[in-house]
Amino acid sequence: MKIAERYDSLIPNISIKTILIAALSFLVLCAASADQRDENIDVFLVLDKSLSMVEEIDAVREYVVDELIEKTLIPGDFFLVIQFYGKAELLLAEEIGRENREDLTAEIRSVMADGRFTDIGNALDSLQDTLKQYDHRERRRYMLLITDGIQEAPPESQYYSPDGSFNHQFLENSKVIQKQGWKIHILGIGLESAAREIAEALSGTYTEVETGTAEGEEPSETELEKLTEKLAESTRDLLGIVTVSGMPRIGAFSEDGKSSLVLSLKSNGYESEQTIRISTLYLSIDGREYSGARNVRLSVQPESEEEYEIPLLVDAAAGLSSTEVEIRADFAGGTVFTPAIFTAEVAAPGFMTRYWPYLLAALLVLMLIALLIILISRGVFSGGRKLELEIDWDDSDKKKFISLPGNEQLYISEGISGIDVGLRKVGEVLATLHSEGDELIISTDKEDLFLGGPLRGNVLGKPMKIKDRYGKYKGLTFIRKK
Repeated sequence: MKIAERYDSLIPNISIKTILIAALSFLVLCAASADQRDENIDVFLVLDKSLSMVEEIDAVREYVVDELIEKTLIPGDFFLVIQFYGKAELLLAEEIGRENREDLTAEIRSVMADGRFTDIGNALDSLQDTLKQYDHRERRRYMLLITDGIQEAPPESQYYSPDGSFNHQFLENSKVIQKQGWKIHILGIGLESAAREIAEALSGTYTEVETGTAEGEEPSETELEKLTEKLAESTRDLLGIVTVSGMPRIGAFSEDGKSSLVLSLKSNGYESEQTIRISTLYLSIDGREYSGARNVRLSVQPESEEEYEIPLLVDAAAGLSSTEVEIRADFAGGTVFTPAIFTAEVAAPGFMTRYWPYLLAALLVLMLIALLIILISRGVFSGGRKLELEIDWDDSDKKKFISLPGNEQLYISEGISGIDVGLRKVGEVLATLHSEGDELIISTDKEDLFLGGPLRGNVLGKPMKIKDRYGKYKGLTFIRKK
């Protein structure tokens, strides 16, 4: 008001032409300011229309029309509105054009505060389900949730709790949103709203705006205008966002569980330096969550991309064996980065380095076990378990008995006195035999000496005839000794 009065006093000394030029310049400057973005975004508005919003709904509607539709959104942006109370309803989902702003304004001004209950969890579910119907273009996404109360789900809702607190189901489902990288802002109307609790659950930012009227009292037109102005001022940095860029990485952990997280943060839309306060940084390893860092402060310059190194310390006995870990940041209010839950790569020597001697020892043990299995299967370690053989010659009444350990060979050889079978060579070797468990396996490269063709595999109990140097066949059979 004071500025207006000051300029009014100067008008008599300024020509009409000057005034028109100044006015035209002002309009051009405003148009440039409203359309200064060169990339499109998605904006999701989740709007509380429960009965408790009846005094503030007029100011909220004007705020949405003036600040979002008229000043924030540009052609090509996607605008989706979910209105909720005990239930959730899709009000509109449209791409901003140059001709449809009046239609969007009419839709917003049709919202009435006439619903029972306040089911925020169900509204977020409805938003997620609705988005499945639309394309997923790679661009920044913003969610603005406006409410004046606490979570007050109806008894039939999965998010119902007697005291209005956020139950386990709500907190678990909120992690899905935390991983998606949206900028989330909670606009709480009234100092008793749950803006802070919702922001903490969703890893978002929040502001609370005092209405200036007593509960149940009808606000005046002036008070509604002031509330609209407060809402606009409280979301001045609505499009400000800090994102995790690139792939975060973790260095090798020392024996006492020390390492560091390196991540890059990119700032867009903020006009001043932002301080990000992390109360706790959690690392999810092998299905268990560990506290990795506490009370971390990061200063982020506007319109910049910087790399930060955060010292980590986890339980040394955590059994770190992954090459990737999931990290979750809990913020202590103020500016946040997105996504709040992300994956980080562990350096190549990282987790494995601590245990490589044990892994090497385990590998050697496995190799030894495999070798033993092979040797045992071949009868090398049959030891005292010998194959007791009875050799039956077809031209002699005299039988020969031999005990054949699994690690020795039996020779069929031909010397001066003829064909012989024994544990030692006698002249030229015609064939060799060895035991494999309860089998007697034959090997020979003189297959033409055997009548009926070469023998293969187990010959225990199978008669065979072998030709001697004089061309006569001599028969023998190996029989297990009874």
